[in-house]
Amino acid sequence: DDEIGRECLLKVSYSSHDKLKAVCRSWEAMLSSPQFYEDRKISGTSEQFICLIQAIPKGNSADDKWQATRAYGLTLYDPLQGAWDRLPSIPEFPDGIPLFCECFWVDQKLVMIGGWNPSRWEAMNSVFIYDFTSGKWRRGADMERIRSFFACAVSPSGLIYVAGGHENNKNALRTC
Repeated sequence: DDEIGRECLLKVSYSSHDKLKAVCRSWEAMLSSPQFYEDRKISGTSEQFICLIQAIPKGNSADDKWQATRAYGLTLYDPLQGAWDRLPSIPEFPDGIPLFCECFWVDQKLVMIGGWNPSRWEAMNSVFIYDFTSGKWRRGADMERIRSFFACAVSPSGLIYVAGGHENNKNALRTC
């Protein structure tokens, strides 16, 4: 019976997984397992999402809704379902993500690197990781240097390379 339930759960849309975790402990364990998401990929039932950094509207009226917006959040778009879903806030930044940060998808995780602290307007060396399996953010190891406006790329093995950019005094960096 567990195998039949697992086969059914493999086909359920990711957007419903949080609700299904509340059904029972065995479903919560299954839906929190990285192996479950590997099995979804192998079976061809995993979805592809587009992750967007979008402005978070302020105010309630049509006139002030987009005025002086400086807060941004992460939104997932499921093109097959036509569904939009906002990711939860980073605990350290409940009012929006760091400005000018870089985002990457690595190993079923969204990695957010560097940028500016939106409340202090200072460059950061922070790394935040959103794990789609657990549905939670965690702090990663900081970059060696504070930097913003940098270039980065992900290797096929999942290593993230960061190069150039500016340090806190806006001096150009020549390091990688």
